Amino acid sequence: MPRLFLVRHAETEHNQRQVLQGAASAPGVISARGEAQARACGLALAALALPDPRVYASTYRRAQQTAGAIADALGVGLTVLDGLQEMEVGDWAGRPYSALDVSADRIRHEDGSFGFAGGESGGQVRARLRVALQGALARGGTPVVVSHGLALQAALCELLRVPLDDAWNDQRYAHANTAVTELEGEAGAWRVVRLADTQHLEGVL
Repeated sequence: MPRLFLVRHAETEHNQRQVLQGAASAPGVISARGEAQARACGLALAALALPDPRVYASTYRRAQQTAGAIADALGVGLTVLDGLQEMEVGDWAGRPYSALDVSADRIRHEDGSFGFAGGESGGQVRARLRVALQGALARGGTPVVVSHGLALQAALCELLRVPLDDAWNDQRYAHANTAVTELEGEAGAWRVVRLADTQHLEGVL
């Protein structure tokens, strides 16, 4: 039975400031607290004794730093995989997180699809994540994929066959920094074993 772990990257300065980040933030690094979060996440995953773990990270620096700490804890290497990067928020970059506290109907492209003005549509994000995750799964082992908040919501909608609008409106797939989701494949579908788990962060400053 295939297993897949999805992890949001550790905290960054932009996360501390509660500000949306665009593609220009790709070189940004995690904070001191983020480093502690990443180490704690790595130790928690190592405690699971995963069979043949394979760690993947997006092309963004903050995801690679987080995945590096996890890979170190698991005693394996790290693979950077294109397609796992954050959803491009376009004109919304620089806005506070509070700006996202609106229904999916308020976040639309001109064609009516879900997406940020000047950025990607939900369909575009789901499509590239589908290819990236299929690539990771095809390599075998137990994939541990480190990605980003909005991208993970889109990935789970793709894997669990849920409309992105519905998931956005109730935020069912929202992930805190280094939150871990575990999925198991069964009969051509995926089921959630744990969702956005942050137990490993207890006691982390």
